[in-house]
Amino acid sequence: MLPMKSNRRTFISGLGAAVSMAPGFSLRAGTSGNAALTQVDHKFLPSPKQVHDWHAAKDSKGGPTLAGSPSWHNYLDLLEKELRAAGVVDTFRNPIPYTRWHTTEFPDDSSWSLHVDGKKIKVASYGANSGKTPDAGVTGQLVVYKHGMSADELRGKIAIVVKSHADSTAAPTDDYEFLSDPDTFKNPLIPRSEEAGLSPFPIMGLGNAQQPLIAAGAAGALIVMPLSFDALSGVYTFGVPALHQMPSLYLDKDTGAQMIEAAGKSASLRLIAQTEPAEPYQFFGYLPGKNYQSPYDQQVLLITHTDGPSISQENGALGILSVVKYFSRIPQSERPRTLMIFYDCRHYMPGAERAFAAQDYAASHPEIYKHVIAAMGIEHLGQIQVSEDGGKYHRTGQMEMSSVWITNSQHLVDIAIKAVKDNHLKRVQVQCPGRKGIHGGEQGPWYGLGGIARRIGVAGASTMGSMSAYWSSKARLDYLDVPHFINQMATMSQICGELMTAEVDSIKTSGGRGSAA
Repeated sequence: MLPMKSNRRTFISGLGAAVSMAPGFSLRAGTSGNAALTQVDHKFLPSPKQVHDWHAAKDSKGGPTLAGSPSWHNYLDLLEKELRAAGVVDTFRNPIPYTRWHTTEFPDDSSWSLHVDGKKIKVASYGANSGKTPDAGVTGQLVVYKHGMSADELRGKIAIVVKSHADSTAAPTDDYEFLSDPDTFKNPLIPRSEEAGLSPFPIMGLGNAQQPLIAAGAAGALIVMPLSFDALSGVYTFGVPALHQMPSLYLDKDTGAQMIEAAGKSASLRLIAQTEPAEPYQFFGYLPGKNYQSPYDQQVLLITHTDGPSISQENGALGILSVVKYFSRIPQSERPRTLMIFYDCRHYMPGAERAFAAQDYAASHPEIYKHVIAAMGIEHLGQIQVSEDGGKYHRTGQMEMSSVWITNSQHLVDIAIKAVKDNHLKRVQVQCPGRKGIHGGEQGPWYGLGGIARRIGVAGASTMGSMSAYWSSKARLDYLDVPHFINQMATMSQICGELMTAEVDSIKTSGGRGSAA
């Protein structure tokens, strides 16, 4: 690992003087005359080989980059080295110690199994953070869980918890400002609906059954999902539950139906897991603009998380690296605003960000955002669409649908749509939550860390892919589309450049739709 930087105190002490703006301070960034700020120069983007090599290095330690794991530390070492080489300064780490739980990863099921009548049952994955069994496993009668069952009906039993897409409160009704390649969607009025049949989100985990099963003393649980084995295998539970003791395994819909038929029989469930102290960290750094460390400095925050199970759940950090490297090709004197980099580590920690809210650096140092006038979230890049035809799960020749979200400013909406069109970004919708879309419907919520713009009250943009195949640890390097990754980062670099040059008043939240783009 790289050594801890000691200049955090220097940065914070210097911030106080910068917060009080000098007389005559203007909220406009000014222009540098460098066309590459708002019109992408593709020579400044990383090459396809560089993007592939970054992902290959990220994927080189044998599995998910879950916070504090050897694979995660390898990933952060790569990111920090590359960022510093690109001119990022004043880097520092905010450690967040926690207890890490882990077991073997699909297809290695040597630490988790299910047997009924002496026969090994096909298991798709394990329930994350769900405790452990003795080495020999636990044995109990299979029982189909129903809400309101008594403790006597569950004690010592292996509960079958059946999940349904109907349990989801997220109806695919999102409208939008713009949709590219509408002819490639089954229903372009509801483009997000195409992912529903192959995505376990947001119905993973035991959900409301978890606490009743624990309280009743159930021996273990089987989570039956409405997905095929190929679609479900290797899935890592999200939202990530806190550490608990209810050993759980995932079953696909066909295997689950067999277990429901077997209710009343004795089953043996085995889940061997380890816990250990780990110390991941939030990472911060700055690509200086022309006014860096002066009272006139303004910043665009680039934020993502660094932990996740697949090739692209957490590759937003490589996306941010791409944006930073792009703007590092423009001289500092011509960069109107500073880029602030924030890599968070809490997304896949037990209980996710909310469980470690007090340890977030901004919780004790809210002044860190004092210079931020805009924020960008970048996640889930270079994703390939998956499909099931004739019962066969496979990657198609198309990109996974992605989204670009933008705060409610017509100027920003126009900027986002122009960036998508200029860079020929495929199968993407531009959404502006909080106002009606082009069909008169709601444009849905903000997803992911891009929502920080709303939380801190600044202009914002974010992007992410839809994730149907990428909740699984088996989606590795062969599930990455490098040209799509580069096109996404060209688009976000263009939006970022606009945020670096725009007058602040022109990108503030406004009401109404404004003129059509």
